[in-house]
Amino acid sequence: MEMKVNTRTEQILTVLKILAWVAFFGFAVSAVLFLSSYISGFWNSINIFDIKEAPNLLQLRQENFGLYTILMAFSLIMALLKAIVWWMVAKIIDKIKIDNPFSMEVVHQLEYISYSLFTIWVLSVTGGGFIAWLGDKAGHLNDSWNKGPFLFMAGLVFVISQIFKRGVEIQSENDLTV
Repeated sequence: MEMKVNTRTEQILTVLKILAWVAFFGFAVSAVLFLSSYISGFWNSINIFDIKEAPNLLQLRQENFGLYTILMAFSLIMALLKAIVWWMVAKIIDKIKIDNPFSMEVVHQLEYISYSLFTIWVLSVTGGGFIAWLGDKAGHLNDSWNKGPFLFMAGLVFVISQIFKRGVEIQSENDLTV
C-alpha cells in the first residue's frame, strides 16, 4: 500500500485552513457574545461582553437605548462579516487544487471576499464616525475600529482575484492549444 506524501504547499494550505476555521469560530463566538450581551442588557445592568467598556455602554444604554442598540448592531454585524470572510477563506482553501489551482469558482470566491472586506471597511468608517458623533453621550468609548487595513486587504484580495482570473484564461488557452 502506497502512502501519499503531502507537498510543502499542501501542508501550508492545511495549516492555513485550520487557522481560518479558528478565526471563523473566534468571530462567530464574538458575534454570539455581542448578541447575548445586548439581550442580557434588558435584565442586567452589566454588559457581559467587554468589561472595560461596560460603564460607558451602561451610561449610553441608560441615556439613549436607541443609540446603544445601533452601536451594538454595528458591533454584531462587524463580527458576523468577519466570521463570514474567514468562512469563505476556509472554503476557498478547500477548492484550491494543487495540480490545477486556477478556476473561475476560486476567482468568484476571491471577489466575494474582497467585496466583504470592502463592506467591513465601510462599516468600520461609519461605526468610527458614529462613535465620534456620540462623543460625551457615551462617556469615553474606545474607537478601536481599525479602518485602514480592511480597505488595503480588500484591494489586495481583489488584485489577487484578477491575477487568478488571468491564470484561468491562460490555463484555458493552454488546454485549447495542446
